[in-house]
Amino acid sequence: MMQLHNWRSLLVKGLLFIWGLQIIWLAWYFTPEVQDLAWRVSHWQVGAAIRREDPFFQWCTSLASLIPRHATYVFLDNYEAGKEIQARYVLSPRRHILLSPDVPASFLFYSLRREKASFLLIRNQEQGPAPALSAIHRCPAFQPVHLPGPGLVFRVDYRRLQGDFYD
Repeated sequence: MMQLHNWRSLLVKGLLFIWGLQIIWLAWYFTPEVQDLAWRVSHWQVGAAIRREDPFFQWCTSLASLIPRHATYVFLDNYEAGKEIQARYVLSPRRHILLSPDVPASFLFYSLRREKASFLLIRNQEQGPAPALSAIHRCPAFQPVHLPGPGLVFRVDYRRLQGDFYD
């Protein structure tokens, strides 16, 4: 009976030793992140770390410095993606119009002119508005703004857009 007890004791001690080595290895491996996390916790900025790492959030904050506070922008995105709400939050005092990426070019131009929008934002540059993207690139009222990030940004001169929506 005594030998069985010693075997269990050695097994438990061995598992605790291996677990302790794992904790030491993890502490060594994550030392830079632990220091950053300790600083964020001490300054009550834990949630901000997650947002700052998101490329879309970084893109939106750079847009906030680019778009004037009194300007209107049109955002092409599917509402279901949820990114439109995040962009609206970051760009909050600016007037916001949401349109679908599948909007026809004539309705997009009409909306930009009617709402006097100064900027056109396309959330995903790989999936730009299929019907309107070629028209945007050909129209002199749109000037691309080269801003690093996941989306496309165009400065719009809505006074140069002519016509009405007839589709």
